[in-house]
Amino acid sequence: MEQEAKGRLERQKITDEAEAERSRKDLLELQANSAAVESTGQAKAEAQSRAEAARIEGEAAVEQAKLKAEAMKIEAVSSYSELITVLCCLICTRIFRSKTLF
Repeated sequence: MEQEAKGRLERQKITDEAEAERSRKDLLELQANSAAVESTGQAKAEAQSRAEAARIEGEAAVEQAKLKAEAMKIEAVSSYSELITVLCCLICTRIFRSKTLF
C-alpha cells in the first residue's frame, strides 16, 4: 500500500511538472506575441509620425513658395511703378523744355 501511494504521488508530481511546463510555454508564447504586437504598434506609430512630418513640411514648402511668388509680384509692381514715375518725369521734362525753347 505504501508503495502504491508513493507511485501515485510520483505520477502526480510528474503530471504537475508537465502542467507547469505547459503553462510556462504558454506564458512565453503570450509574451512573444505581446512583444510582436508592441513592436508592430511602435513601427506603425513611427511611420505615421514620419508621414505627418512630411505632410507638414510639404505644406510649409507650398506656403513658402506662395509667399515668395507674392513678394516677387510686389517687387515687380514696385519696379514697374518706379519706371512709370521716371518715364513721366522724363516726358514732363521734355515738354517743359520744348515750351521754354519757343
